[in-house]
Amino acid sequence: MDERFNDEDLAQWCAVYVRFVVNDSQRLAIAIKHCRSEKLQEAVLKPQDINGLLEKTSLTDADYLAAYGYLLHIDTRFWQCPSAQLLDGHIEKTVSNSRYLLIRRTESPIVKAIDGKQRFKADHTLGTSGDLQLRHAWQALELSTELELCRSDVFDTLTDNLKIGLSPYADKYDMDWACAADDPRGLENKIPFWCCGSKISDAALRERVVAVLAAAYQQDVHVLLFPELVMTAALQADISQWLKQHNAFQPKIRLVVAGTRHVHADNPEQVNTYSNRCTVLNHIGDSEWQQDKRQPFDLSADEAHAFFGITAPAFEPTDTALHLKIRQSALGNIATAICLDFLHDKQWQALPVDVFFVPAMSSGLSRFEDRCRNAGNVWGSTVLVCNAKKDGKAVLAYIPSKNGLLTLTESADFLFTANIAIEVN
Repeated sequence: MDERFNDEDLAQWCAVYVRFVVNDSQRLAIAIKHCRSEKLQEAVLKPQDINGLLEKTSLTDADYLAAYGYLLHIDTRFWQCPSAQLLDGHIEKTVSNSRYLLIRRTESPIVKAIDGKQRFKADHTLGTSGDLQLRHAWQALELSTELELCRSDVFDTLTDNLKIGLSPYADKYDMDWACAADDPRGLENKIPFWCCGSKISDAALRERVVAVLAAAYQQDVHVLLFPELVMTAALQADISQWLKQHNAFQPKIRLVVAGTRHVHADNPEQVNTYSNRCTVLNHIGDSEWQQDKRQPFDLSADEAHAFFGITAPAFEPTDTALHLKIRQSALGNIATAICLDFLHDKQWQALPVDVFFVPAMSSGLSRFEDRCRNAGNVWGSTVLVCNAKKDGKAVLAYIPSKNGLLTLTESADFLFTANIAIEVN
């Protein structure tokens, strides 16, 4: 086989990985753990009838060694000369009516910059997974998931640090909420509710956010993150215009994660249906990507009564997104997982995201801290959370080290900042 990888090669690789690693990694690990090194090397170098191996219904230890030899060989070759499709996009294959995404395990610039004494071993280097020593994995995707993974150049010129800003400039009590009391749905007769505007005047809200933008620019912030559901269409347009006017020609701010807001969903068959949408703006105020929320949240009858004066449970009528947006950048894979999505969405948990930007609206952040550690263990993820909560703990910054949580400095009204070391090369 030459150094090129065609569709047949990739499909075969996926099929072998699924059968021997996804479905039977324990036996595979036992077979190679107790094998003499020269015999294992022979399995790596010896050409194998892989199609014949896949057709077998009963497998011997020798078959497992042959499969591992093939996996290690193709894993090494693909590491040395990866497909352009993987470098600027993604590769997926279907095996037995299941979808799999090819994942390449690498260290992000943030992980590379963490001192050796502060590092901990990632999950894939421990136990059975560590015994296999494979640098690629085929990860299952749900059948209907729409994955968009492409290149972004927003961090291409960063060299030695990433400065982040988190702005909890408003909370849920600053916003106006609406519900459809005559539209009970589902088995529990929950009524839909959504955020319909701000109790703070447009001028006052704009003044507050523009001051945050100006402070972030003055302090050389690279990424500015706002919370969930305290954004309005007018305010988002103001942020975009401010970036065009003040940041475009001497760019300091590379990304503004403009929080989220409820927008009317493209669903003509249902009324009172919204999407909880996060828009990410680049240095000139253009949309870099948009991510819709995938895990809606509910209000108890007591919570709904406090908001609407109606004693009935309520739910966020999110047009629950099938799509996932990931951008490959000089910082690694970056994405916006919105609040509950970061906590509970199994597809976000399965994908190799190096930096999560998380707009949130939550009573506290302890659950986010727990989830940060898991993301750090599995993928070496850095996580930045900005919560719509002006009192108490409103912001969180985590890097995958033994210390974990970063100390954030309140450097201006409604602005917390921190520097994160990076090692680009």
